[in-house]
Amino acid sequence: MPMKVAPRLLIERMRHSDIPAVQAIEREIFLSPWPRNAYASELSQNRQAHYYVLRDGGAIVGYGGLWKVADEAHVTTIGVRAQSQHQGFGTGMFAALVQRSYELGARWITLEVRASNAHAIRLYERFGFKAIGRRRGYYTDNGEDAVVMWSDSLHAPSFKRGFADILRGIDIVGMGPPPSFDYPRS
Repeated sequence: MPMKVAPRLLIERMRHSDIPAVQAIEREIFLSPWPRNAYASELSQNRQAHYYVLRDGGAIVGYGGLWKVADEAHVTTIGVRAQSQHQGFGTGMFAALVQRSYELGARWITLEVRASNAHAIRLYERFGFKAIGRRRGYYTDNGEDAVVMWSDSLHAPSFKRGFADILRGIDIVGMGPPPSFDYPRS
């Protein structure tokens, strides 16, 4: 009988049972983690919310979420366990959020990132995002500014090419295919 090997990396929808692991990651990587009931509320009450977890051999190593409002996807949070950072998990998690934005019919993606988080800013720039402004004092824990970043149109050929190039370097079960190069009909 052939042996079945479980996939190493898997992206899937966040479930209520995932919340304690996600909150543990948040406490280790963020100055101000989300309030205790925030994820439960997002999963059960916010129709615009879409949250995912990244599993490595079954254990949650990352998570991320977005809201889909009209033509825009807004990344609400993304994080990777401290000891798992700088191994490509953040790239994989963010790619999953971009992929889900396509599936949801978004035309743009926006997000805020701490001005001091140069590593995350470089990641978003690698995906083609640009800084378009600042929100002064956005982070209430220390008054730090947020850099507001936007993608180009998700349907622009240059954005799709760049995203397809990134996807070629990612091997995560549940990612889905790269976006079609045909422009969607509205």
